[in-house]
Amino acid sequence: ADGVVACDETPVRCLDRSAPGGSRQGYFWVYRGLTGDVIFDWQTSREHRHFAEWMGDDYEGTLLCDAYQAYINYCELQSRRGRKVRRAACLAHIRRKFEAAIEERPGVVAWILKQIRTLYRIERELNEHGASAEVRARVRQNRSGPIIRLLEKAFLHLSATAIRPRSRLGKALRYVLGQREAMKTYLDDGRVAIDNNHTERDIRPGVVGRKNWLFIGHPEAGDRAAALYSLLNSARNHGVDPQAYL
Repeated sequence: ADGVVACDETPVRCLDRSAPGGSRQGYFWVYRGLTGDVIFDWQTSREHRHFAEWMGDDYEGTLLCDAYQAYINYCELQSRRGRKVRRAACLAHIRRKFEAAIEERPGVVAWILKQIRTLYRIERELNEHGASAEVRARVRQNRSGPIIRLLEKAFLHLSATAIRPRSRLGKALRYVLGQREAMKTYLDDGRVAIDNNHTERDIRPGVVGRKNWLFIGHPEAGDRAAALYSLLNSARNHGVDPQAYL
C-alpha cells in the first residue's frame, strides 16, 4: 500500500532429516514498508518464485533492493503484466564494491568514494532538517542529480579502459553499470531511501543471534521464527520496547 517496499534476504541453516547430511540452507526473505513495518518470510530456498509469489501480481510501485536477479525478474514480469514497478538501487552495496577495489586504483576509487560521500552528506542534511518527500526530491534533483550523472560518465569511461574484468575494480564497474537506471530512482522520489541499510538493520539481530543458536531446528520452526522476528522488529521500528510489547 505504501508503494515502496524495501527487500532483502538472508541465509540460515535448517535441520531437516529428509535432506542430505540432515540439514539444508533456508532463507528469511525480508520486506519493509515506509513506516517501519517489517515482515520476515521463511522459505527453504532462494528460488525466485518465492519473491514473486509473496509480492503478488498486482503490486505497482518501487522496490528498494540489491541486484539479485529475483528482484530484476519480478520488475520485468510486472512490466509484461502492464504493472509499473521501478527498482531503486542500494548505494551502500555500490559503495562497498568500490571500497574493496581501492588498492587496485587508489586515486580513481578514492575520487568515486568522495562523490558518494557527498551524496550521503546531502541525505544527512535532509534528515537533520526533517525534509518532506517533496523537498527531498527537489534537493536531490538539484544537488544529487549532477553528482550521479558525473559518476555515471566516470563509470562508462573507466569501463572502456584496460581494466581486467575479473579484478575487483572490474567487478565493481560491471555491478554499477548494471544499476545505472536503478541508481537514479531515488532522485525523483523523496520517499525512497538512498540505500537499504534500514532493512539490513532489521536483519542484523538475527545474524548476530545465529552465531549462538546456529540453525533453525525444523523447517516448520522457520515460520514461527519469522513471525517473531516480524513482530519484534516492527515493534522496535515503531519505538516500542520489544520486551515490554511481548
